[in-house]
Amino acid sequence: MANSDLALTGIKVLDISRGFSGGYCTKILRDLGAEVIKVEIPNSGDTCRTFGPFLNDIPDIETSAPYLYLNAGKKSITLDVTNPQARDTFLALCKGSDIIVENFKPGFMSQINLGYDVISAINSKIILCSLTYFGQFGPYSQFEGSDIVSYAMSGYMHLTGDEDKEPLKAGGRQAEYQCGLAGAMSVLAAILTRALTGLGDHIDVSATEALTSTFDGVAYFQTYDQTGSNPMRAGTRLIAREPTGAYPSTLLPCKDGWVHVHYSPSNPEGIGFLTGNDRLADDDVMARMREHADEIDELLIEWLRGHTREEVQTLAQEVRVPFTMVQSVEETLSDEQNQHRNFFVPIEHEIAGQMTYPTSPFRLKTAEWQALPAPILGQNNHEIYVEQLQLDPEEISRMKKGGIV
Repeated sequence: MANSDLALTGIKVLDISRGFSGGYCTKILRDLGAEVIKVEIPNSGDTCRTFGPFLNDIPDIETSAPYLYLNAGKKSITLDVTNPQARDTFLALCKGSDIIVENFKPGFMSQINLGYDVISAINSKIILCSLTYFGQFGPYSQFEGSDIVSYAMSGYMHLTGDEDKEPLKAGGRQAEYQCGLAGAMSVLAAILTRALTGLGDHIDVSATEALTSTFDGVAYFQTYDQTGSNPMRAGTRLIAREPTGAYPSTLLPCKDGWVHVHYSPSNPEGIGFLTGNDRLADDDVMARMREHADEIDELLIEWLRGHTREEVQTLAQEVRVPFTMVQSVEETLSDEQNQHRNFFVPIEHEIAGQMTYPTSPFRLKTAEWQALPAPILGQNNHEIYVEQLQLDPEEISRMKKGGIV
């Protein structure tokens, strides 16, 4: 039975980042049990609060869906860390923290006299995780970036889309989420190292590199280096074009939508058995599957048009052929696998009301994921400033009037 202690129970994180990459990094740490204090700009808060969709399509910093998701279970205080008058307060927070996550431009923390050298001087065990689009050094380090910039620079966009059309960007914010994931994993490694050395570290994460590192780099880059062959877009098919390469792996239409059809390495003749078409199990086709891609697609489409997505998936899985439905958002929410694992749960927020949230892809046998709402802007000011830092309420009032908290 699960107990109340998650893996990072007792670890304290200061999240002074803005947007998605830092938000996801500290979401993972929170999901694993860390106490995360979201340090936000007074009045306006994290820039993520300005991103919709919003409740009833009315812009409100307390009902931004991305903010509510990324910051569920965190605490919120207001503090303009870029203001010199906030420096002492921030350093006081650093003394009692284990981790800081930030995503300012490289060098900015040093410009405001809060670089790693300053912070580690008052807390040698602290781990500073810096998330940027191109890293802390190099000719691009000061470039303006965004998720689509990293997607384009990583090489992914070059391979996304149809061969005879323009490159495409994948849905969502893949570069920023990969950056946050890489940051969280790096923080976990730094915590383990600190247990041995007693010292913290400064982690440098590049969103572009985080995405490029998932790019099957050895396969694509080495192929280009050795043969000069430049991988090209192949639509929904696998990039590999060698005639003997495995196939199919693509999206095809069926009676009521789309399915992803994929060969089975352990049962390559299974597609022929599934469809009742001997040609799809013929030795000539099996030996040079990619070369026969057009023919394979044509034969599969003929069979698929008589079956629904659910029928296709059920019949294919029975013979261990990995054909799967392409699901809508609504279907994903109601999917029996997600329901069985309680992946989506309702969480009540005092302003946004009850909404359905994804939980966490990280499951611990010894502890349950904590379903808690995102904080109201500055919700934990009194707890952190008065109860923990023992600051004078009058001083806090003065700082508030000055726009510092």
